[in-house]
Amino acid sequence: MLCLRVPRSYLPERRFACDVLLRECLGLDYALVPEDRPDVLIGMPGHAGEVRLAEGLFATEPDRWLTPGSLPREPLAWWDLAELSPGGRPVQTVAPALPVVYGAPLPSGAFCEAESGSVRLGVDLLGSAFFMLTRYEEAALRERDEHGRFPARASLAGRAGFLDRPVVNEYAEVLWWALSTLWPGLRRRARQGRFLLSHDVDNPLCTAGRSLVGVGKSVAGDLVRRADPALAVRRIVSFALTRRTPEADLCNTFDWIMAESEARGIASAFNFLTVVGPEDAAYRLQDPFIRRLLREAAGRGHEVGLHTSYHSYADPERIGREFDDLLAAAEAEGIRQPAWGGRQHYLRWANPVTWQGWEAAGLHYDSTVGYADQPGFRTGLCHEHPVFDLASRRTLRLRERPLVVMEVTLFEYMRLPPEAALERIVELRRRCALFDGDFTLLWHNCCLIQDWERNLYRAVLDACA
Repeated sequence: MLCLRVPRSYLPERRFACDVLLRECLGLDYALVPEDRPDVLIGMPGHAGEVRLAEGLFATEPDRWLTPGSLPREPLAWWDLAELSPGGRPVQTVAPALPVVYGAPLPSGAFCEAESGSVRLGVDLLGSAFFMLTRYEEAALRERDEHGRFPARASLAGRAGFLDRPVVNEYAEVLWWALSTLWPGLRRRARQGRFLLSHDVDNPLCTAGRSLVGVGKSVAGDLVRRADPALAVRRIVSFALTRRTPEADLCNTFDWIMAESEARGIASAFNFLTVVGPEDAAYRLQDPFIRRLLREAAGRGHEVGLHTSYHSYADPERIGREFDDLLAAAEAEGIRQPAWGGRQHYLRWANPVTWQGWEAAGLHYDSTVGYADQPGFRTGLCHEHPVFDLASRRTLRLRERPLVVMEVTLFEYMRLPPEAALERIVELRRRCALFDGDFTLLWHNCCLIQDWERNLYRAVLDACA
């Protein structure tokens, strides 16, 4: 067991960062010992040697905590990791240079000094990881977009150019390099990476129940904006057929989605809205079509999840009511699952009140924390992890499955052509695989109605599964 001797400040925060870096990422057990000291010292009882980590974020004065004055200084320094292993064992990272969120070069001018029995790092690995994992900056800054979301462009990772890197995983690998250099007999736990595929059920049907005028506008969009006359014809036929059966709807791609997942051994997650409204669902959980879909998804081994409403992200009681409604519908259909999770509508998320709501409701995991305007690693980690409540200063039972890619981001925000979108997805998937991480992908059923969308989706599944 490792022994970490740490300053006495911010002990709950330090313990959370240690839990994620050491236990979650590396599978190592440790004991935390508070002392009057200026840095972090890691030792291994019964063995010679020590690792020293610089202080940074956790040296912040209490009256500056969660204020803009406590944020990292910019421009960030970049650490050339070649100094760690010249001609020796390399560190597993995405690129040779690593952004330093908190920290500074040591007196020698290097970020690392390794001598016989000692490794000293000028990087605050614990504070830097905590900053990313808890979305600390989002509690300190006010910038939001038209939907009340913290945008990627406002984030440190977005400005400094490392949003497409799971930097906390990279910090864990640097820590592993230091520990295993001193204690070669130390063993880390192997991880098993996952492909986590989900589908938010915003618009299960796109012609059934709509007016002729509404469908006519969509047909005009097929002809003018999408330049797809065949889709326009299919939409008109769908409108006619759904007068008899909603299953004929153009957006009813659910059987196709499940079949594509099952062919590759994937269990998809389908997240359902429970609130009807102009910003939420045009369906009710009681609708026969939705009840059949719930039964079908669960019966075929897929997951049923919660898609909380547009205004719920800042209202914990509303989150609880909506989860209760989903549980009631699932119980009525005989659906039981070992774990329940889902995602906020529009990716609306407030730090820390949204996580508080999901925790209080009894949900097991959330998968909201990704940016709408850019893909990447918002929490800096490419696998599921515990969450920390910055207000109550405690680790919650709730776990986060950070969202890496949403197809709407690539097509509507970034305007990427299919070939470039596939390339971006495959590269992010590769970066998750470097760390045996979880690659989380969101793809809506209503974005699988054109031939090019389905062809691209198949190519993505083949590359990622």
